[in-house]
Amino acid sequence: MRKIRAAGLVVLLLVFLYAGLSHISFDVDVLRLLPTNLRAVRGLSLFLQHFSLPNELIVTVTAERAKEAESATESIAGALRSRNTIVRQVVSEPPWEKNPVQLSEFVAWLVLNETPAESDALLARIAPGQAARTAQETLEKLSETISPQELALLGYDPFGLTLPLTTGDFFSQTAQSEFSSADGKFRVLYVEGARRFRTYRDNISWIREIRATISQTHLPTGVKVGLTGEPAFVADISGSMQFDMCSSGFVTMLLIGIIFWLCYHRHGPLRDLMTMLIVIFLVSLAFAGLFLPQLTVIGVGFASIMIGLSVDYGYFVYQRSLSHHGSVRVLQKDCLQNILWTSGTTAAAFFALNLSSLPGLSQLGNLVGIGVLVGATVMLGVFAQIAARYPKTDDRGNWGKRFFTSPGFVRAGIWFTLALLGIATVGLIWKGPPRADFSARTLRPRKSGAYDAMDQLTARLTNDADFVSLIVTGPDDETVRQRLEWADARLHAAKAQGLVTSYRSALPLWPSVKNQTCNLPRLRGLVNELPRLQQVVLANGFTEESLGLTRNVFQQFAQWGERKPPIWPENPASHWILRRVASHRDAQVAALGLLHPVPGKHQALANLLQGEGVYLASWGLLGDELLREIPKEFLQTIVGLVSLVLLILAIAFRSLRDVGLFVGITALVLATLAGVMSLLGMTWNFFNLAAILLLLGTGTDYSILLLLELRRNGGDAVAARATLGQVIVLCAASASAGFGSITWANNRGLASLGQTCALGLVIDALISIFLLPEARRWLMNRSHA
Repeated sequence: MRKIRAAGLVVLLLVFLYAGLSHISFDVDVLRLLPTNLRAVRGLSLFLQHFSLPNELIVTVTAERAKEAESATESIAGALRSRNTIVRQVVSEPPWEKNPVQLSEFVAWLVLNETPAESDALLARIAPGQAARTAQETLEKLSETISPQELALLGYDPFGLTLPLTTGDFFSQTAQSEFSSADGKFRVLYVEGARRFRTYRDNISWIREIRATISQTHLPTGVKVGLTGEPAFVADISGSMQFDMCSSGFVTMLLIGIIFWLCYHRHGPLRDLMTMLIVIFLVSLAFAGLFLPQLTVIGVGFASIMIGLSVDYGYFVYQRSLSHHGSVRVLQKDCLQNILWTSGTTAAAFFALNLSSLPGLSQLGNLVGIGVLVGATVMLGVFAQIAARYPKTDDRGNWGKRFFTSPGFVRAGIWFTLALLGIATVGLIWKGPPRADFSARTLRPRKSGAYDAMDQLTARLTNDADFVSLIVTGPDDETVRQRLEWADARLHAAKAQGLVTSYRSALPLWPSVKNQTCNLPRLRGLVNELPRLQQVVLANGFTEESLGLTRNVFQQFAQWGERKPPIWPENPASHWILRRVASHRDAQVAALGLLHPVPGKHQALANLLQGEGVYLASWGLLGDELLREIPKEFLQTIVGLVSLVLLILAIAFRSLRDVGLFVGITALVLATLAGVMSLLGMTWNFFNLAAILLLLGTGTDYSILLLLELRRNGGDAVAARATLGQVIVLCAASASAGFGSITWANNRGLASLGQTCALGLVIDALISIFLLPEARRWLMNRSHA
């Protein structure tokens, strides 16, 4: 019967693991790590929501000579177009460059949006008495101009319909800047995928196919190809996240195994302990897959951190089992109090991260909090039953116990810890506290081809490294236009006040219901004038083909006919032009503009443009806002966490002296950590600020264990170190290995979290083992005196 029950439990466990692990997915949007109540975060989120193109890959081509870049671009475009199963279209030049007639719908739309006075001017140019003169003036301009844009358009536009293009900044913001640098040595292709990507694995697979296709293309020597755009970012970041999670978990378990073997030299317990850790990891990850949303970049540290913490309870159970001769229940009861209080404070610390408005930290807190509770349950409920059956050892075989109770080791440890405190104090006095860095740099991966290609594209084409995006949203087109007009007036004032050097608004390319309503009745009948205008152009030296753009524009007016404004153009060329200007998605309309603020005036500009539905978006603004908001929020979270931990300890210790000693030791640990960080040149960022919270819950376990043991044995420091010294060293080494294994994570911020926590845990263990017992004995002696 027992075997049937055990088999049933195993089956249920496997079903649970499959259900949970199959739902694991990664979210590569770093904005999911940030508080959504900040306007800068909201602005960047709106930008990604409306103007990121999840199926558009940007391929950059760099060569030493313009001809090589052009040849390589054509070869890559041809190769990708042949893969129609994975590529829908490849755009390597403006859709209208070889055939300006494709612009006819967009030109008709621009004319429809013009003021009635500008429409009157058009009608006057094509009037019976003026059309011939207009055609002659266009022919003269065509013979004199050296502008590539005018040469391309005027031959198809004898009556100046394209004036809204040539007199505005249309080409400067679309045609030239998107495909080639001025010297022709840097070119860009835009590749649209043939299918949607349901998961990050589909995205990675598609990028691999694109890379394989490009690698089979014979390119000139020295040509460099880069991939960027949202598909490349997803593939880069999610791939590195997956690797970081697997590798950090593996490295942590390897280090734990080495540490355990060096201390105990026993195969069986090591095998069983590793098995328990694998079970804990899989069960915790299954919980995450079933009950938590997509894992963010900060969630990849979950595996190593959770393993490094859960093994602490295994070490404690095993150490107690070595000298335990009673039943399993007695062993479990003997370990219950220590594991209950330590896992409780640790889980409370991680769950307290939900008090933060940073979703990434909340997710990390939930992941590790669940993992800690699962780990404590498995180690106490399952591993204790296994450990109770191991052969017992006496103190002669336990070199760790003899080593940690030796007077020489204790004296050396005390002096080393005091020296560390002195060095940290010098660091704080000499360099001051660690500085804060909330720039976008901490959010970026260390290595990412997608980021490198995007940086190159920005530098070579747009030169917009210091730009700020202006996103204007609303429920409908007319509301957005009103808000654009409001923002445009503010931007005009900002330029006059010296807050911006230049700006590019979406207002000139936004439909005007008023103008369209007035113009459409007057323009839709122009199609009837085509026979007369054809005679005019033929009589004045133009070919019949030169009327193609005009014919299409007039026919477009007729097609719009009785449509109710606002009217948007719909053909591919128009869609290409407007895809970075206007968006209609998720029952919301959005417009995108571009600003170049004067250095140091970002905040003043943001204050000026704080209107309903108007947002500024840039990583610089985000960093400034995080620097103002995050420290205050962390302070509130720390106060809440400290209050919770002190309440738990007051219940556990029932001694004001021990609670006060715990507070003093914890403050000393944090001050020492700050001093060492200053000496090492480390900075605080919104990732590793969480280290303070984690140390309050994780590192304090060592102080709690020693205080409980000292209370149990009457304050005997030698006996406390003999019982727990080896366990605390093992716990600190394992937890530091867990945090330290993410030091090499690809994300800079996550790596800094690992470095700070690993350093803090080592400092916490040293102070707890060597200074805490002496401080408590000194306080006890003073109390007795």
